[in-house]
Amino acid sequence: MLTLAVVRIALILTMMGYASYSDFRFREVSDKLWVLCGSIGAIITTYDFTIAGLSNYTFLGLISIGLSAAVAFGLYYARLYGGADAKALTAISVIMPIYWPAAAIHPFTAIHSFMNGLLISAVLPVSFAVYNLIRILKGDKIFEGLEHEPALRKVLACFFGTLCENARGKKFWMPMEDVLEGKRRFTFNIFVDFEPQIDRDRAWLTPGIPLLVFITCGFIVSVFYGDLLGLMLHKLLNV
Repeated sequence: MLTLAVVRIALILTMMGYASYSDFRFREVSDKLWVLCGSIGAIITTYDFTIAGLSNYTFLGLISIGLSAAVAFGLYYARLYGGADAKALTAISVIMPIYWPAAAIHPFTAIHSFMNGLLISAVLPVSFAVYNLIRILKGDKIFEGLEHEPALRKVLACFFGTLCENARGKKFWMPMEDVLEGKRRFTFNIFVDFEPQIDRDRAWLTPGIPLLVFITCGFIVSVFYGDLLGLMLHKLLNV
């Protein structure tokens, strides 16, 4: 079964690696990728379940696929992310339904890959907050032209992006502001499936890193390190 696990991991890494590149570079991922890799995964998993028979392993695997697909498309229909993200999580669950990483709370591969990805993505807001605070302390007027914005919106902006001087030339970055009723306003429309045009040189931007990149990182961390949420809970509870 070790060989089968290696094949599954290699298939997911290949699928997610290509999907991340395609989403980052072209802002779209062909459905053919999910169909091809998902079909190969379905064959592997069907064979695996057939060998295992009516066991707890098979039962957990079926629950994993059903639950992961429900969560994946539930979040998509709630408009919390794009269709490619939902298809990626579903494909992962079909290819490798069960995996027990270090300190795992559950064995559902797609879900702890997703959770790991979200935790990894949290590094960006913290980094932006520190960077923007340093700029403010140095006297950089990062809110010039946005003084009318409420303090809370300014704080939120500091976590999601930063003021860029050469905004028009930034590739793979997205605007965090727009002109409404003649005034510049923060928009925070960061979860979009396209890359809006930036029409000024000095503007607040956020990096357009696709969620697929973080899900890929989450899977890699899960396989080679462990379940980050589980590890944190173990540390907090001293177990």
